Amino acid sequence: MEEFARMIYRRWRDKCDIEGNDIDWGDYNETVERIYDFLNSSIANELETAINKRVWQVEENDFIAGFAYACKCLSDGKIELKGGVV
Repeated sequence: MEEFARMIYRRWRDKCDIEGNDIDWGDYNETVERIYDFLNSSIANELETAINKRVWQVEENDFIAGFAYACKCLSDGKIELKGGVV
């Protein structure tokens, strides 16, 4: 199931990249620019790369968790919201 969700995530990310519909990470760009202002470009680039890898992992994990929950809801025929059943 997880590998199936990863495949769907990769297709979704590819579609976002192609269409230019990327996720809004708020003031991420401004924050990264400030990193480059304070550190030399080599260190800033390493730090940005490390941050991006972690952000992408969190995004992927959240997508997979949401997908798994959606599949569970479909198979159970119900959606639980705050402990209730809809």
